[in-house]
Amino acid sequence: MICKKPTSNPPEWDPPAPSTVYIKIKNIPYETFKARLNEGLVTTELDQIRYRLERRIYCCEVCSRRVNGYCVVTNRKVESGWICKSFVPKEEFIYLDSRPGSETSPDFRYLSETGLRKSYPEGEGPEESNPKSAESFYEEGVILYRQGRLRLALEAFDTVLSENPRHFPALFHKGNTLLKLKRYEEALETFESASRIKPDHPGLWTNTGFALLKLEHLRQALEAFERSISLNPVQKNAWDGKETALVRVHKCEEKLKEFEKILEINPDDAGIWFEKGKLHLKLGEIEESRKAFGKALEEKLENAEAWHLRGKVLFETGSEKEALHAFEMATRKKPDFPEAWYEKGRVFLKLGNPKGAENAFKIAADLWKSKGLEANAETALARVKSLVLEKNEFSGN
Repeated sequence: MICKKPTSNPPEWDPPAPSTVYIKIKNIPYETFKARLNEGLVTTELDQIRYRLERRIYCCEVCSRRVNGYCVVTNRKVESGWICKSFVPKEEFIYLDSRPGSETSPDFRYLSETGLRKSYPEGEGPEESNPKSAESFYEEGVILYRQGRLRLALEAFDTVLSENPRHFPALFHKGNTLLKLKRYEEALETFESASRIKPDHPGLWTNTGFALLKLEHLRQALEAFERSISLNPVQKNAWDGKETALVRVHKCEEKLKEFEKILEINPDDAGIWFEKGKLHLKLGEIEESRKAFGKALEEKLENAEAWHLRGKVLFETGSEKEALHAFEMATRKKPDFPEAWYEKGRVFLKLGNPKGAENAFKIAADLWKSKGLEANAETALARVKSLVLEKNEFSGN
């Protein structure tokens, strides 16, 4: 049989599912993929893979298992435009992307790992009188985000927002980027800023829900998912998130009932009061958690974690000076307690003490780094950077 040249509809086109390609690229088990999918953290990458498969960008031509025109899996000669279930893209094609308007063009663009600006041949480049627009940075940030180059994407979105703090798409993508970087508190703050601009965006509330879940604010997460669903009922991620939040809320409520029974027998059990306070905090029951942590500390003043969580509750209720005392007790009992140092920084900010805040955030960052918690350290350092910029602007530097 004479093999014909591949046409726009190749005779052997049997592509794998986008999820299969994702799992192979990431080299992860299916269970891990399923968990990420349920958290809404792979949707964009799956869409990109689906895009490349539908437009024949992914095919035998760019498959890592095609060598010298032969497939090492089937051990036969294959045409460049074919594809089979065994497809795995070559490394250099994993992050391949096409610019808008070039869907049928083979002219693809690769982005540099080392910076946000385009690379130009020697002697060429953009005119100094025509600097890159904020919208160009935004588009570049989106592509970097889709490629998984999250820190560069974050830099691009911050550039856009420095010019226009109300640029909703940049805020939305910045929040998603922070979510993927596991900087959940910053992600939540970014989503809150975005919601003040466009409060009826369902995807925003879905991702807000996931940030709240990660921070273990369960009832608030449930409310966010429900708001998202009310705006757009056809959202699998929002429904999955709501189900996860409901399950966790139910578990907390059942555990609280168990603790109540234990306290009926032994009302001075400091450990149970402490655990009870944590559950109330997860459920957003602030007054109950404050009382529980207070009871725990009556019996065991050395509990640094109880001081820390009591401080968080006091801060939430506007008692900043009492909160500061609680965090100082936590760091006194346990000096290498980064979470307490970080919260102390937040209180200093609220009390108008930026220098104290900067020092506390730096200590928190150093402690998190020493523990290998890079995402947490980045959150604290971002606070430091913001304070330094504000100080420079105020001094006119």
